[in-house]
Amino acid sequence: MQKWLEQAAKNELEVLEDGLCQLCGAETLHGLTECVETAGHLTHKVSHAVGIEKMTIFLCVDAHALTHMEIHGRWNNHFHLARLHLILVQHVQWCYDYSSMLSEVVDTYKIGREQEYIRPISSQNRPKITVTDIDASQDDEDYIDLVWRWAYEVYTALPEGHAIAADIAHQFIQKFHPELQKL
Repeated sequence: MQKWLEQAAKNELEVLEDGLCQLCGAETLHGLTECVETAGHLTHKVSHAVGIEKMTIFLCVDAHALTHMEIHGRWNNHFHLARLHLILVQHVQWCYDYSSMLSEVVDTYKIGREQEYIRPISSQNRPKITVTDIDASQDDEDYIDLVWRWAYEVYTALPEGHAIAADIAHQFIQKFHPELQKL
């Protein structure tokens, strides 16, 4: 069984296999499963080097995870929202090495915060851009633009989590990149 299905079961989410994605509203024929499968290949629409340089690899993963919180663990959601904050608000040029550093910060952050929870995006506040829009992009430029817009839409749809993300981001910068602290 795929991990996301295990997490969905743990969260008592009945996975619907027909029609739109039940979590993000993406125009799929086979629901959540198709949405997850589509997301799995989105990062390959551009070369790996371009994906790293333009950070679309990270933004796609974060945006999809945050629009599908019910199939991930809750601290995973903290990680993805904090990374979006670091990229979109703090303008950190992300790289793979930073992900393990951010995980370390989230592991420390969650101590004593067992009840903290970032609520999923409500159906009324869903981003307009979905995986199917990204998948339909026509060229690299269109893809990069759509991914960045999607990431901003997702971040904007989670205002209640911004203080949490900012706190984690601050701890990340303080611990690993004090040179990025604003005076």
